Amino acid sequence: MAHSHQSQMLSKAAAALHFCGVVAVFFIFWMGNGEAEEPLLESGKSLQCQIVASAVFPEIILAQEDPSVSQDVPVVLGGISDVTVEKAIDDSGQFVIRLLTDRGPSRKIETVDGKQRVFLNPSFVPTVLVFGVSGCSLDKSRSESKKLKVKLQSQFSLQTLSGKVITGRSNGLKGDDSIAIPSGEELLASDVNGIDPEGCTLLADGTFWLCEEYRPSLLCCEPNGMVTKRFIPKGVKLPSSDIQIVENLPAHYAKRRANRGFESLALSPDESTIWALMQSPFDNEAAERSGNVRLLGCNTENGQPTSEYVYRLGDPAAADFLTGGVVPDDGKLCAMAAIGPKKLLILEQSDDGDTKIYRCELGKATNVLNKDKNLDGVRNLLQVGVVPVNKTLVADLANILPSFASDITAGQWQPEVGEQVAGLKLEGLAVLDSKHVIVVNDNDFNVDSLFDENEVKRRSCVWVLSLPESL
Repeated sequence: MAHSHQSQMLSKAAAALHFCGVVAVFFIFWMGNGEAEEPLLESGKSLQCQIVASAVFPEIILAQEDPSVSQDVPVVLGGISDVTVEKAIDDSGQFVIRLLTDRGPSRKIETVDGKQRVFLNPSFVPTVLVFGVSGCSLDKSRSESKKLKVKLQSQFSLQTLSGKVITGRSNGLKGDDSIAIPSGEELLASDVNGIDPEGCTLLADGTFWLCEEYRPSLLCCEPNGMVTKRFIPKGVKLPSSDIQIVENLPAHYAKRRANRGFESLALSPDESTIWALMQSPFDNEAAERSGNVRLLGCNTENGQPTSEYVYRLGDPAAADFLTGGVVPDDGKLCAMAAIGPKKLLILEQSDDGDTKIYRCELGKATNVLNKDKNLDGVRNLLQVGVVPVNKTLVADLANILPSFASDITAGQWQPEVGEQVAGLKLEGLAVLDSKHVIVVNDNDFNVDSLFDENEVKRRSCVWVLSLPESL
């Protein structure tokens, strides 16, 4: 960009926003070395993904029905909240993935005391499952997607230092759901160690990290599933347990919306940092209107926070993306994967029907950790000296959402191409290679279809997608 042209742009921006100095500096900072970073691929180049291969996960029993509990139901594999590549794809098209379930099947029912959340199988516990995958040909000459073969290799639950199984029940703190047996007639005991896991990342030595929504918190785990430490926001007084509790996360993370805590985890290539991403803005109207979501970086050696950034929901190509504009309808961040030291892929969805994958660069974003700034309601971040995460659209999944819907419902829902498709709950994203990613869905354990014959049964699926351009 010519120097004179850049100066004109800066002058117009400053005049329109009625402030100077700081605005000009941060506008240049966002643009980089005098050149605006394009939010879209080259003109005329498609942003569409293609489905290379897919599979439906088998209905593995995770919890048996307990006849002694009224309305108790067996639990089959579902509620998948994340996927991680455990073994990279080889020349024969085989690889290994790790799945994580959430807290288990639950729903809200009407009782004499009002609405009450019930667990449909109180004996269920969050589970990690390892699947071998075969039959994945990445041959570019193929025009039709392949059917993958998936085979369960192992599964395990999470446990405390003393070997006690960790449940999906809430911790019993103020603001937590009280949870009842399926009939709603009797409350279940809370679990100080209970978690609602949503993200998982695996280190080379077999240790792994989880993130969960209740507190929200980060958990450091041994290869066998033993949770050694739980990192929670400062000021959250979690009763003593046989997991080491560390209050070191910024206090404002405790202000998460109900069921909208840490949603995804990513691991830097050198394994020095885990990135934990909130699903939505914090729990207040100002935050929801701003579209600002927090991203936290922590040291994998000790769990200490090292950085924090602001992610802005919405279309980065919009002219007023940094300063105003319309926030997506209930925008949410559903999955994340690292592709560089400070580069992430983030899957963003909204009730508007948008499902997009963005490349996010942190190198030029403002580290707001310990800056003591209330950014909840700030729509114009540049005005307060904050540069958000730089987003570039990598892929718009609109063209393949009808195929996702058909796969999930065994063909019972077949939207037309171009029809708005929302509610698929894609909740896992992993990088297979520089041109392909893996996506999985959360079917909520088919809770709706269990109690409403008009609801279509939903399956748990995995897809391998070919991206428009290499990462």
